[in-house]
Amino acid sequence: MLLSGEKISGRLASMLMMLFIIFCCALPLFWLVLQLVKYPQALSEIRFTGYRGRLLVRTIGYNSLVAFLAVLMGLPAAFVIGRGKSWVAKALMFLIPLPLVLPSITYAYGWSQQLRLLHFFLFPAGTADICRCIWTLATWLWALPAVLIGLALRNLDINVQQFALLEGAYWRVTMRMLIGPIVAAFCLTMILAIQEFAVYEPTGISVTATEIRAVFDTGMMNLTPEQMARVSTYIPAQATDKTTDENVPSETPFPSLSSEQRSALAVAAAIPSLLVIGVLSLIAFFIARKLSFSEQIHFGNWPSQLNSGPLCLIFTLIFLVISLFMPAWAMYRSLSRPISFPRMIATYSPEVIGSMWNAVLTGILAIALAVIVCIRKSRVGFVVGLIGFLAGGQLLAIANIRLYNRPWLNWIYNGSPIVIMAYLARFGWIAMLVGQSTWSGAYKSLRESAQLDGADRVGIFWYIIRPLTTPLILAGGILVMTLSLTEVPASVLLSPPRVLIPLLMSWVHVVRYDEMIEASLLLMCSAALLGLISMILIQLSQRFIRKVFVDKTLVSLSLCLILSIAGCKKSTAPDEVWLESGASDGQVVYPRAIAYSPTDDSMYIVDRMARIQHLDKNGKCIKSWRMPSYAQGKPVGLSVGKDKNLYVPDTHYARIIVFSPDGKIIREWGSFGTGPGQFTYPTDIAFDDQDHIYVSEYGDHDRIQVFDGNGKFLYQFGKFGQGNGEFSRPQSMLIEKDIMYITDACNHRICVFKTDGTWIRNICQLGSGPGDLRFPYGLDQDAFGNLVVCEFGNNRIQKIDKQTGKSLGTWGHAGREPGELAYPWAVICDKNKRSIIIDSGNNRLQVVRF
Repeated sequence: MLLSGEKISGRLASMLMMLFIIFCCALPLFWLVLQLVKYPQALSEIRFTGYRGRLLVRTIGYNSLVAFLAVLMGLPAAFVIGRGKSWVAKALMFLIPLPLVLPSITYAYGWSQQLRLLHFFLFPAGTADICRCIWTLATWLWALPAVLIGLALRNLDINVQQFALLEGAYWRVTMRMLIGPIVAAFCLTMILAIQEFAVYEPTGISVTATEIRAVFDTGMMNLTPEQMARVSTYIPAQATDKTTDENVPSETPFPSLSSEQRSALAVAAAIPSLLVIGVLSLIAFFIARKLSFSEQIHFGNWPSQLNSGPLCLIFTLIFLVISLFMPAWAMYRSLSRPISFPRMIATYSPEVIGSMWNAVLTGILAIALAVIVCIRKSRVGFVVGLIGFLAGGQLLAIANIRLYNRPWLNWIYNGSPIVIMAYLARFGWIAMLVGQSTWSGAYKSLRESAQLDGADRVGIFWYIIRPLTTPLILAGGILVMTLSLTEVPASVLLSPPRVLIPLLMSWVHVVRYDEMIEASLLLMCSAALLGLISMILIQLSQRFIRKVFVDKTLVSLSLCLILSIAGCKKSTAPDEVWLESGASDGQVVYPRAIAYSPTDDSMYIVDRMARIQHLDKNGKCIKSWRMPSYAQGKPVGLSVGKDKNLYVPDTHYARIIVFSPDGKIIREWGSFGTGPGQFTYPTDIAFDDQDHIYVSEYGDHDRIQVFDGNGKFLYQFGKFGQGNGEFSRPQSMLIEKDIMYITDACNHRICVFKTDGTWIRNICQLGSGPGDLRFPYGLDQDAFGNLVVCEFGNNRIQKIDKQTGKSLGTWGHAGREPGELAYPWAVICDKNKRSIIIDSGNNRLQVVRF
């Protein structure tokens, strides 16, 4: 009976382990390799050229500096971890790893705000900006070498160290013994830095990590510098080299590639960085094999002469303050309004709940995975999981998109499963490492004794291993949960609706931006809270841990069922769906603005490739052209004037450009600044009956400027703030006679003014119910005179009565299916009584009558 039970339990554990290995790790990795076999022409696109050589050198050079700085910063902390005996040192052992669990994007934004507070302007992709990125990554990752080297230091032979101390050669001997761990820590830190793109990308610094997603979105490789301007789904484009080895005309059309071909090119673009990561991994692996660790660590007769000195403690405190508190303090100082937790909860609750829920489910599955490995050892599963981690979040996300973006797998692709599988493939090895640790050392002898007594695998785990390792297993699960909460590459590329990180990536600006700051602080606090919970769990008694775990798990599963039922809203199908992902005509990469031309019943759209497409009334491309400059960012607004020309607020270049319908530049005006006729970030243009031109802008100087038909400044009104007549990102404008309606996006309302600048009233307020708004971006008027508002935050459009502010109906909710929206930016109403919605996150337009 015992043998039968052992066989059953072993087979069940093996089956569950195989499910994890196959669906989370092996299948995506196999798909990545298959793309290169299926599309061998992609390999020809990675031939070594001057541009790619410089790209690889930049990637290795920048991230080598990151690893070098991180190791230097981590050495004092390593001595505190390995030799600290005071209560301060013991407390620091818990605090030092905290920077690692915080999201890289918040570090990047925090340091940008710190430099802004110091009035230090960084030219995008300039030398100073590159140094900022390197410093940001070093202050984020320095805890990794600190922990790794510190643990190695704790395991060095005490007798050897005492003898070296007596001979006056302590530092020479110790550093020689630590050279292996230092090199291994350098390699691992560099691996993480190479995989990171959120720090480099917003200001246009091009490394291989930023290239991968640009190629996946557009298929652009081997083109001129102008065509190689980096694009992305959620953040501004990348800067490129000023030279190229390919002599391709600047008017070369973008390649019309299928999504499978673009995916294959993205995999090929990742090969150089994967080779570098592979070499670094092998170096770290061989060094780790040569290190000897004692079975148990005892410090009973610890000599006080080996204690870490006060200098190490001081430097550790300094680096901890720099890395953990300075970015957060800079963001806090940059806020223009007091922090209000009720307002923050109301503003970000859908994204916070969605992010936390995905992380909680991932953590629970990680705990289950650790338990399975405790029951049945799996070196193969650990190795495959580790390879998945080394492949990086971007490639795992690309593979999952291509594997599960199928009609019969919508329940995976449109929900939490695809995100959770990516998180488990990324961090599941941590849970498996926890399980693997119970098969060595002191646990090995306990298992052997239990087997001699006739216990099966499940019995050994439940009665012997579990009581000893429950805190460790829970801590591993919470660590996976925290890392999933703050995972940037996979989250951004998969871009699940109602998740905080993709929302943050759409708001990254060097200027002060309250919503970005508050959401970043909220995410940092959530991650820190999970870290604190893990520490508390470890300290609690065994019985209480078990009770809390079981109760909370049941509550979480119940909440999951409730949220799933609540989220299964009936979707109203649109009349039509136009466009798809890609770089050719009729394809888009994160479109953000649309303008309607009633004279010929056509429309214009612009996407994050800085490409304007002129579409007919059926959504077919008539003509397309590029903005003259786009490396620093792309427009977020378009308007058609009474002269039938297209007016474009060139948002990141602080100017207005007027195009003819065939794409020829007629005139432009404006420059960066806060004076009359200058702009910070212009967002929209509107026209009144007197041929005046109204331009909205944001960026610490939110206002409306009014010009005559020739672009001569007349007057302005409004300012940054939350009061009546004030704005926080005025995004879209609508003028009817002498009344203006303005979407005050970050105050979650519509402001009503007279065209002379007199404030009249505000419409709507923050919320998700009828008549409420969350980040209203787009605005237009239907045939019946009602306002149609596009809500970026609520993933819907809403019809509003202009006089009463009452909701007359909503359409859409978060999702990927037709009738569902992902971060919609704009809406227009045409003469055919249709509302045409920019469904940005889904790379399409949806047409609906409602």
